[in-house]
Amino acid sequence: MRRFMALRSRDMVLITAGAMFMAQLDGAVLVIALPHIAQDFGLPVVSLSLAVTIYLTMLVAVLPVSGWAADRFGAKRVFLTATLGFAVFSLACAVSGSFWPFIISRALQGACAALLAPVGRLILLRETSKDELVDALAIAAMPMLIAPTFGPSLGGFIVDFASWELIFLLNLPISALLLTMGWRRIPAMKGDSTLPLDKKGALLLSAGLIILLTGFDRLVGGIAHPLPWALVTAGSVLFAAAVFHLRSHPAPIVRLDALRNPAFRTTAWGAGAVIRLPARAVLFALPLMFQMGFGFSPFVAGLLLIALNGGDFVAKPWVKPAFDRFGYRATMVASSLAGLVAMAVFVLATPGPVLLPLLVGALFLSGIARSLVFTGMSSLTYATLSQQTMTSGNVLASMSMQLFNTLSVSITALLLSLFAGMAHGGEPVLADYRYTLGTIALIGLASTLMLYRKLPHDLHEVHPKASPRP
Repeated sequence: MRRFMALRSRDMVLITAGAMFMAQLDGAVLVIALPHIAQDFGLPVVSLSLAVTIYLTMLVAVLPVSGWAADRFGAKRVFLTATLGFAVFSLACAVSGSFWPFIISRALQGACAALLAPVGRLILLRETSKDELVDALAIAAMPMLIAPTFGPSLGGFIVDFASWELIFLLNLPISALLLTMGWRRIPAMKGDSTLPLDKKGALLLSAGLIILLTGFDRLVGGIAHPLPWALVTAGSVLFAAAVFHLRSHPAPIVRLDALRNPAFRTTAWGAGAVIRLPARAVLFALPLMFQMGFGFSPFVAGLLLIALNGGDFVAKPWVKPAFDRFGYRATMVASSLAGLVAMAVFVLATPGPVLLPLLVGALFLSGIARSLVFTGMSSLTYATLSQQTMTSGNVLASMSMQLFNTLSVSITALLLSLFAGMAHGGEPVLADYRYTLGTIALIGLASTLMLYRKLPHDLHEVHPKASPRP
């Protein structure tokens, strides 16, 4: 508290933290409510995976233009517009009475969220002196840990004792506060009307990602249906065209320079991204498994997830000491394997008197493993970047994070749908969740083994260097 009060830019810290908190909280509470939303819409719960993936898809699709928009129109104007839009489309989600209006509202909400955090962070960077920057960024990032920790239990409480619509209405007072503070405290930032935009690159990249990821997610309706495959094909073609354009354009919307480094490709887009798939998949699978497999109420399911995010929170201060004490490679491999052991517990757990303490222990272990793996892979990703590729690498790494977040939900929903369809053709049951998590654990094990020889013993061994364009 003393560090916060000493900051000259504390208003900017509060505004940025509030934006991050709202965007994180919205996603954290929603998954708990999916069974109830699906019931109201008269749909299988796996169909509602699109409510999560379309939000994440729009995040990754709009992310490349966020920096340009802030410079072109002024960061304050973009931030306030995005906040207002987030509130409007949150209200639209709450009043949606059927599937597609709800999905469209979620997509537009995600597009606004894609501008909130990056532009808010940009405002904070511009208004904070270098001597206060570390403290300001650390304090502003705290809501990104708090919201996922308590969001699921809040969502469960709302669903149990009120209705799921209230989840989205919570965003309205937060948005009103952000608008008021932003209007009064963010200094005017004039935009550059002459700033060019790579329109073709932005269109190809955004359209390709949206169509590709939407098509992949819609495979949950049946892999024999032609429409999802048509979307996947069209999205792949557009994405390939976007990559070709970005490599040849003199001033692309996203520079691909960082991909010349094979180590960066591995950590950000290869096995280093896949190794994080199990930890991301459980965020979608476990809230549903606890309710539909074990029969817990939404509130109890949300309370259980505090252990998962609590483990992540507790482990944060110990990441660097662990790397220093045991070495980077050993810590990363052990952490990944520990996370897979926790998944094995979820797969093998059966109803009984020891179920709750067993789940709490496995969730806490999974959170610790996730903290070490995510922080370690991010550190290695940025360690591979040179000063010349830092900006482009940061954008590409952010895109990768959101892209694999989306894919983890889609893959989990697809596996649940396939196992349920093969076994009984209805809603997923406990066995289907076990098969799904077991399959994802095998993917995580394979990526861990692939990475073992590629990981350095110590991060200090990593020296940024460029290699020929891939």
